[in-house]
Amino acid sequence: MASAIVVYGGSGHGRVVIEALRAGGAWEPVAVLDPALAGEVDGVPVGDDGAAAALRADGVGAAAIGVGAVGDTTLRRRLHAAALTAGFTLPPVVHPRASVAATATLAPGCFVASGALVGPGARIGEGAMVNSNAVVDHDCVLGAFAHVAPGAALSGTVEVGADALIGAGAAVVQGLRIGAGAVVGAGAAVVADVPAGALAVGVPARLGR
Repeated sequence: MASAIVVYGGSGHGRVVIEALRAGGAWEPVAVLDPALAGEVDGVPVGDDGAAAALRADGVGAAAIGVGAVGDTTLRRRLHAAALTAGFTLPPVVHPRASVAATATLAPGCFVASGALVGPGARIGEGAMVNSNAVVDHDCVLGAFAHVAPGAALSGTVEVGADALIGAGAAVVQGLRIGAGAVVGAGAAVVADVPAGALAVGVPARLGR
């Protein structure tokens, strides 16, 4: 029997999370907490942030974050912290059509989408996201709240710092480090380390402003 879970945020990414939870069969979304919405999201009733206490009192013990992050993780981090403060656990959410190696490590609150691959020895940090059809190959490390966008690929032993973004369709060659808060632009080919907070774009990628 599926366990009840609440989803913080009903954006487009929230719908992706709801679909992944349902497809996996272990969790059943029972509420979406989003003050900007009303009614329901894909059949899940919507409440505001104040509903968290009532849900906990009713025995709902887990939450997932339904807000993505494209270069700014502030809201995702805030909702993650709010869920923990409300007393929810934040299990990793993995779509059943993702491939995750048995030796990979998934931290609380991370998300691995449909078609993604997480290789042997890879470590996915708290709140981090491996989006649709992305590749995080063997022994890579994703820092907290880092995001590997759809179709992006990290070769082996790449380290991505906290809050960094690897844009859609980008590729990072093996053994590199992408610093905390850095942004790798969509379609970029990264062949050298990217410093913390920097922007890297193009083929091969060069540092921009």
